[in-house]
Amino acid sequence: MKANWTKRTLYFKQPAGTSRGVMNTRDVWFITISQDGTIGIGECAPLPGLSLDDLDQIESELDNVCQNPDLVLDDLTKLEKFPSIRFGLEMAYLDLQNGGGQNYFDDFNSIDINGLIWMGNPDFMMYQVEQKIEEGWKCIKMKFGALDFQKEFEMLKSIRNRFGVNELELRVDANGAFTEKEVHEKLKQLSEFGLHSIEQPIQSGQWGLLAELCESSPIPIGLDEELIPLVNDEDRIKMLDIVNPHYLVLKPSLLGGFSESEKWIKLAKERNIRWWITSALESNIGLNAIAQWTAKMKPCGFQGLGTGQLFTNNIPSPLKVKSGILSKSNSQIWDDVNQFISDWYSPKDEMMLQTSGSTGKPKSISVKKGWMKNSAQLTGKTFRLKEGDTALLCMSMKYIAGKMMVVRALEFGLDLKIVEPSSNPLNGIKENIDFSAMVPLQLESSLNDLDKIKKLIVGGGHVSLKLVEKLQIGSTQVYETYGMTETLTHVAIKPLNGPNKSDVFQALDGIQFETDDRSCLIIFAPTVNPNPVVTNDLVELVDETSFHWLGRIDNVINSGGIKIIPEVVEAKLTEVVSSRRYFIAGLPDESLGEKVVLVIEGDEIEIYLDVLEEYERPKEIYFVSKFVEIESGKVIQEESLYLI
Repeated sequence: MKANWTKRTLYFKQPAGTSRGVMNTRDVWFITISQDGTIGIGECAPLPGLSLDDLDQIESELDNVCQNPDLVLDDLTKLEKFPSIRFGLEMAYLDLQNGGGQNYFDDFNSIDINGLIWMGNPDFMMYQVEQKIEEGWKCIKMKFGALDFQKEFEMLKSIRNRFGVNELELRVDANGAFTEKEVHEKLKQLSEFGLHSIEQPIQSGQWGLLAELCESSPIPIGLDEELIPLVNDEDRIKMLDIVNPHYLVLKPSLLGGFSESEKWIKLAKERNIRWWITSALESNIGLNAIAQWTAKMKPCGFQGLGTGQLFTNNIPSPLKVKSGILSKSNSQIWDDVNQFISDWYSPKDEMMLQTSGSTGKPKSISVKKGWMKNSAQLTGKTFRLKEGDTALLCMSMKYIAGKMMVVRALEFGLDLKIVEPSSNPLNGIKENIDFSAMVPLQLESSLNDLDKIKKLIVGGGHVSLKLVEKLQIGSTQVYETYGMTETLTHVAIKPLNGPNKSDVFQALDGIQFETDDRSCLIIFAPTVNPNPVVTNDLVELVDETSFHWLGRIDNVINSGGIKIIPEVVEAKLTEVVSSRRYFIAGLPDESLGEKVVLVIEGDEIEIYLDVLEEYERPKEIYFVSKFVEIESGKVIQEESLYLI
């Protein structure tokens, strides 16, 4: 078994204020373990000032764990002083046991959650409240204790005046903000608002005072920070029997994982103490695991799992939040994305990719993750992508185009929306998208919705002149790309519309071109592939950084000694065959060697070939009802020819 860890800094969309201070960033560490080709991923997410973990020692401890993960897994108590690492390792092992892909427990349909209101000035807090209520949330939890108490009191009063107890459940999290001298009076004042509960009203460790409050408080009290330092059953039992709280608030990433949290649940049930589950500002990887475990445990009421939308650069996730309900997409593509993310953070520094055949027969190749990062950086620089931009993945994860969209999201902190690959991926997309990639068939089918996208790259097939004409209206900036698996997607682009529209492919920064003795393109892209890439694409080189694409040498037809490039002939037929798919091919001929034929999809129609030179004109025209195509909609000409 091999293990590895990777640090990631998450950035809050807006400052996150509690009584302990304000956070603008959040560090987490992903840990992966791999065995026999399967990868499990977990997350270590200690909170400064709250977790038991010594943050100065966490990376050295992760190094120790990764040197011999089997030894630690055999006895997780070795990580008693590092509960966040214990949580992450347990997560990763559960995922590994279940085949990887962030499958920690069973899938779930939905979980009722509370909306979290962060501390700030009164106007900001009230804005958050109004936004949640407008979105349809039925339970709100307010961070409490950083402002003047009277201002917070008035805010609760305003909310309760507008929404009764039966309309909106209110919870308060004081994070230990009240002193012994003031806590009784403040609880009494707050009780008039019909609060569901108040979490940790005083600093942890004051069991006698807590016991008194739990017995006399007009508001049910939940324990949160109080649980964190209690790492053995003896201390846990002692605290519960002395304090007898109304609720326990369970944060698995701070309590040492799921098994330790289940021990708390067992003790709570034995004492008729109620409980709910809360995330602790993990990334979407940790949140996904906690959500799956929550569904397994079936707690009552609203859970605190609404933190996945707090960061600008969170990990792509199948989790969705709407109107106070957390759900999980069960689309197949998410399994592929999650598997890829686990592989990305795994100990391996290389990944296996499947080529499409641009440089020869399709094959598997190994590429370095560093090259993929360099490719993502090139794309980001070219299209000016920045953290928080929305991107859409609507292509298969089997090939490089889909994988690189995920890499770009991870590298730049893009807000990645993911839909199953289809001919019209924008159907159902309501939000605006800053950046996406499609194949020509998807672009053709999405023309009516294209204004939802700001910048679109199109690859995986030639974009016809007919389609280019349709792109001249609308606001979307559309670019045709040139590239292949060996170059980790595009190395050159050409604008298809707008003031910079061109019919010439221009190299991305640091990339140069030559041609060989066949007039085929040779690519020099050292940051994404240290070796020159020799293609089978016939080009007309403009200079060392730009070219006209002519066609594939594999497709060249030698008819009576004249070499004909099918793609050139197809371009001339754009106006002639305007409403059908078609292609030019060569078939054996006794006198010519090969003869040019035109194959058209659909019923028979009359075709005029005056736009073609005499030697280009097809000797035969065939009509077939439906072309054979691959998943992306690209026509498989060789198989379609069998239909004539």
